[in-house]
Amino acid sequence: MKKAALLIDGGWFAKGLGKQLKLPMNWPSAKQLLDCAKSVLEDREEIFRIFYYDCEPFDKKVTNPIDQSEVDYQATPSFKARKNFFNELSQMEYVAMRRGELKARGWELSDRYKKRLLDQSLPHAAPNAGDVYPGFQQKGVDMRIGIDVAILSLKRLVDRIILFSGDTDMIPAMKLARREGVQVYLVKLGSWPLKQNLIEDSDGVRILKI
Repeated sequence: MKKAALLIDGGWFAKGLGKQLKLPMNWPSAKQLLDCAKSVLEDREEIFRIFYYDCEPFDKKVTNPIDQSEVDYQATPSFKARKNFFNELSQMEYVAMRRGELKARGWELSDRYKKRLLDQSLPHAAPNAGDVYPGFQQKGVDMRIGIDVAILSLKRLVDRIILFSGDTDMIPAMKLARREGVQVYLVKLGSWPLKQNLIEDSDGVRILKI
């Protein structure tokens, strides 16, 4: 038997899975996520641990710069759903949670408003309150994935790492693992493409059929 660690970038995998399955709020339940993740395991692989990397939902108030309206994200349905998801997932077998931090970094223009700006047949107008939204940024998630890949590899805790991520920032950690003799597999989520340089630095790609 081969020991395998599943490393799941939640911002990539959970969101992508929710969209492809057309789930409410584009987000799977904890059981759906783990069932799908474990489906890529081969017969002679046993789970060492499932590492899940993500940020807790944003829980602060923000004030719209256009009309000064305030949104309390902690009172939204999506906040409560995400908190329940984290609580359920953290209590499941073999799961280790790795939490980063989600921060609001200024404001961004909606795609609808950008298209209106580019359409020369329309008069240009200042954005209204619905044309802007907070720009959220994850902090610390990639670093935590890289640290765990290094520890698993240098201590030879596993034979294989199965990585659920489309982020090319993972490549240095993947190279280290392979140099240490640990096999690294990527997971392709349905029809979503993976970047070629990610594939080149892996030992193979497993297709998660939706």
